[in-house]
Amino acid sequence: MLVGRRVEDYIPIVGADEVNSIFELAERVKGAKVIHVNATSYGGGVAEILKSIVPLANSIGLNAKWQVLKGNPIFFSTTKKIHNALQGDKSIKLTVDMQENYLKVNDLNAKLLDLDGDVVIIHDPQPLPLINYRRGGKWVWRCHIDTSEPNQNVWSFIKPFVEKYDALVFSRERYVPKDIYGAKIFVRYPSLDPLSEKNKPLSQTEILRILEKFEVDPDKPIIGQVARFDPWKNTLGVIDVYRKIREKIPDIQLLLIGSFAHDDPEGAEWYKKTVEYASNSQDIRILTNLEGVGDLEVNAFQRSFTVALQLSIKEGFGLTVTEALWKGVPVVATRAGGIPLQVIDGITGFLVDNLEEAVDRVILLLKRCWLTRELGRNGVEHVKRNFLVTKDLKEYLRMHIELVGK
Repeated sequence: MLVGRRVEDYIPIVGADEVNSIFELAERVKGAKVIHVNATSYGGGVAEILKSIVPLANSIGLNAKWQVLKGNPIFFSTTKKIHNALQGDKSIKLTVDMQENYLKVNDLNAKLLDLDGDVVIIHDPQPLPLINYRRGGKWVWRCHIDTSEPNQNVWSFIKPFVEKYDALVFSRERYVPKDIYGAKIFVRYPSLDPLSEKNKPLSQTEILRILEKFEVDPDKPIIGQVARFDPWKNTLGVIDVYRKIREKIPDIQLLLIGSFAHDDPEGAEWYKKTVEYASNSQDIRILTNLEGVGDLEVNAFQRSFTVALQLSIKEGFGLTVTEALWKGVPVVATRAGGIPLQVIDGITGFLVDNLEEAVDRVILLLKRCWLTRELGRNGVEHVKRNFLVTKDLKEYLRMHIELVGK
C-alpha cells in the first residue's frame, strides 16, 4: 500500500478546491473505523483501487483497514465459477460440496479477520457470506462485476447473503438486481490513482529501458491489451485482430500483458491457451508478473502503445481502459459492461461490435496520427473529470456519511 501518500499530494492534478472539499466531508466521519475485505492483494482492479484508497482514507482521519481473505484451491475454483455465473454463464452449477466449502472457508476467515468496524465493505462474491458474522456496524457489499444477466441458480444461492447487507454498490445502474429490496443502493465508478507506480509520469529514458529489457522494438508501432487471462477478456480475439492488421501493416507489434492472482484458478489455463494460439505469429509478446512485469513495467508498456485494445466479452468496468486513456492512448474496445462509460465513440477511442470493426478502427488510428493524438488528449480529460481516486474517495465519504455520519 501507498503508506506515505496524502490527499494533499493530488493538488497539482485536481486542484486545491477539490482537496479541501474532501477534508470537509471527512470531518463528518473522522475517526470512523472502515474495514475492506477482498480476495487478493494483487492482480486485479479491486486490489489496485484498495492499495490507494485505504492509505488516502487514513490520511484524512479515518481508521481504514484492508484485509485479504484466505482460501484453498477448491474455494477459489468455486468463487471463480460464482463470478462467471454472475456474469452470465448459464451452464454453471454449484455442487453441494462446493457450496459447503465456500461457507466453511468464510466461517474460518470470520475467526481470523477483524470485522468490528463502523463500516465493513465486502468486495465481490468471495467474502460475501461474512455478513453472517457481523458484530455491529454497517455492512456494504461492493460488487465490481457485471450482474445484469446472472445465472439464476447461482444468484438464488448468494442472494440470501446479499439481502442482509445495509448497502450495495455497483459500477452501473443496470447491474443492480431487480429482486433486491431494502438495502441502500449506490452506483460508483472504480478509479485510477494518477500517482501510483502504474500511472505516474515516466521519462522516455525509463520507457525505452523497459522496452529494451523485454525485447520490444520502440521504432515499430505497438498495440496491446492489458488484462487477466480468462475467457471474458477474449485474448484469442485480440490475436485474430492483430493478424488481420499485420496483413496491411507488417511491422506492427502486439503486447498482451497479464498477471496471475491467487483467487483466479483459470489464469494458468487461459495463459497456456493464449500462448499456444499465438505461437505461429511474429512480434507477439505475452508477458506476466512471472517474468518480472510489475506496475512500473505495465505503465511503460501502456505508454508505448499507439492504440490500446480491450475486446472483452463481459467487463464489470475495465480499469485497464482507464489506465490507457490516462496515458493519452486511444482505446478500441467492445461495448461490454462499463467500457462505454470510458470509451466515448469517436471521442476517446472507438467502440466496436465485432473483430472486423476492431481491425478497421485500429488501422485508422495507426494511419492518422493527428486523430490518435486528438483522441488521446480527450481521454486524459475524460479520466480526470470522472475516474480519479480523489473522486472515488469523495463518493466513499458520502456513503460513509449516509451510513454512520455525524
